[in-house]
Amino acid sequence: MRLFSGQREFLLQRLTALVMLAYLAAGALWLAFGPSVTFAQWQSWSAKPLAASALLALALALLAHAWVGIRDVVLDYVHPLRLRLAVLSGVAAGLAMLAIWVAMILIRHMVALA
Repeated sequence: MRLFSGQREFLLQRLTALVMLAYLAAGALWLAFGPSVTFAQWQSWSAKPLAASALLALALALLAHAWVGIRDVVLDYVHPLRLRLAVLSGVAAGLAMLAIWVAMILIRHMVALA
């Protein structure tokens, strides 16, 4: 197996797209056919562990999806190896910081409403 065959990345991007699509479809159906939801109701729902886990899964799927897409663009268009490594390192650090930020927001939200 080659190091950069791209098959795992291809499958990861499709899987994360399906996770995001499922979450979007469920949310759209809930808003379209469910009862009216106030901000306070949504806030209390999102503080529940299962809902917070689903939101975290959505955020991680979005970040993984973004990583694969940006990585592919960088590998295709940034040719100098040092520049490529610098750009990929910066993107990875930025996405990791976003993941930590989302996790911190969800944890604080769960603690504040508990």
